[in-house]
Amino acid sequence: MKFKLITSLLIFASFSIQASEKTQLPSPLTLDYVLNLPASMSPSVLAKQAAFYKSEAQLKESQALDSFSLGLQARLGQREFNGERQNHHLAALHFGLPLYDFGKTQKLNQAWLLDSEARSLAVEAAENEFRLMLMQAYFNVLLADMNYRVENEAMAIAFVTLDKVREDHALGRVSDVMLYDYEKNYQQAFVQRQRAQTNLRRTRMLLANTMGRSDAVISRLEMPRFNQIPDELARVELFLEKALANNVEIRSYQQAELAAQKRVASVKASKMPSLRADAWVGQLSSYPDVREGHWHAEISMSMPLFDSGLNRARLDREASQVKLVEADRLAAEQKIREQVTDLFFQLALLNVEEQAVEASKTFAAFNMDYKRALYENEQQSDFGDALVKISQADYDALAFELKRVMLWAQMAFLTGSDASFLLPTQPSENN
Repeated sequence: MKFKLITSLLIFASFSIQASEKTQLPSPLTLDYVLNLPASMSPSVLAKQAAFYKSEAQLKESQALDSFSLGLQARLGQREFNGERQNHHLAALHFGLPLYDFGKTQKLNQAWLLDSEARSLAVEAAENEFRLMLMQAYFNVLLADMNYRVENEAMAIAFVTLDKVREDHALGRVSDVMLYDYEKNYQQAFVQRQRAQTNLRRTRMLLANTMGRSDAVISRLEMPRFNQIPDELARVELFLEKALANNVEIRSYQQAELAAQKRVASVKASKMPSLRADAWVGQLSSYPDVREGHWHAEISMSMPLFDSGLNRARLDREASQVKLVEADRLAAEQKIREQVTDLFFQLALLNVEEQAVEASKTFAAFNMDYKRALYENEQQSDFGDALVKISQADYDALAFELKRVMLWAQMAFLTGSDASFLLPTQPSENN
């Protein structure tokens, strides 16, 4: 009984230690940490990796079938010979080696090699998608934090204003209609604030889930800094050309298409003769000194003559697979062209959007100074509204900066360009 109790306590303690270790995340959480998480945290990446490992195993299997083999053959049997019933036993080592099959196996091995390369590129594409999902989820938390600050200030201002209107209503200075109007405004601001507060936890839970750490509790996030974001935009044709040449998803389909073509060639070669060498050493029969002896070696040839249409069916199957992969490649190219075109024109608008953001920040700053001056001179002033506009301008600036990073990140992954600017630059100690 004591042993069972001690064992249960040890098991519970081990699970507790594992759980505590699993929930440990850096605080504050950094984008650098998130982007360097193992890509295998993504189920999509895991599936692509499994397909890659399967293809690698099939390549090794195909190569092994075309290589030297050694085995033991044994038999307990009887036969009739010259009207006499005799033992027909066998115990021998068998040596086998395929010699030549007019490229059937070679083309099949090449197909599996190309398929492995295609699967590897598919893994890279899934990893890129995972990184973008992590970035977007991280940025959503930053925006949720800033939005809560805006909505919280707006609700506080609405409450203070409502409280003043209530006092004036009690003194008969404002009408019931005006009071209810301010009540409505406050309730709307309160709903917006509650929605923003709920979004704080929602975005954090979604980030943790994307990271593969749904058990983790994320509190603070560090604001990343980027210093290598491109500031010039080339012609859209150059981006399209780079995407069609370097995009990993398109390259994956190209390799898969080549692999399918090699399988067609392998099936075509299967109707040609094949040569192999075999040797047996041991007791080849129950009468080794009379008939079969102790060893036997041969070079044999086999050639299909009639297979009821089996080879034709296999050829049609592989040819249709070529068309299917080709269609997938063309669809991927079309999708990538659409995405690159859409991203290009979004990037083209960034300069105009940046001017609007800067104008909003300038207005918010001057408006704040103006309302502060009125307030200090004891004149009627909507000072609280000016505070909210400052926070809203900060939110708009952050949203614009994060949008610019995401657009360039997506363009970099689509075109196979250098994405080193994604790694956040930490502030130096001298700053």
